[in-house]
Amino acid sequence: MGRRKRYSPEQKVNILREVLEEGKTMSEAAAKYEIHPSMILAWRKQLFEGALNLFEIKRTDITEKAQGKKSKALEAKIAEKDNVIAELAQEVLELKKKRVGQS
Repeated sequence: MGRRKRYSPEQKVNILREVLEEGKTMSEAAAKYEIHPSMILAWRKQLFEGALNLFEIKRTDITEKAQGKKSKALEAKIAEKDNVIAELAQEVLELKKKRVGQS
């Protein structure tokens, strides 16, 4: 009984490229590399499923970046409001001191 030949990811991509880009039939590629055509179909399925995940990740990255920017803008706004509140509190305290001094 023969040993199974293992193909590296690079080899799998090259075989799929021959089928998808260069127009070879799966049967031709399978015969050339001495593999069953169903293996090429399985690799193609993995390729496209992986591509879906790749595009989803990019969309998620964009959303996270946008939320990060929005979060920083909100934090800056809160810091500005905190400063205004602190200034107003200081003014109120000074007014109370003046009022107590006048009594």
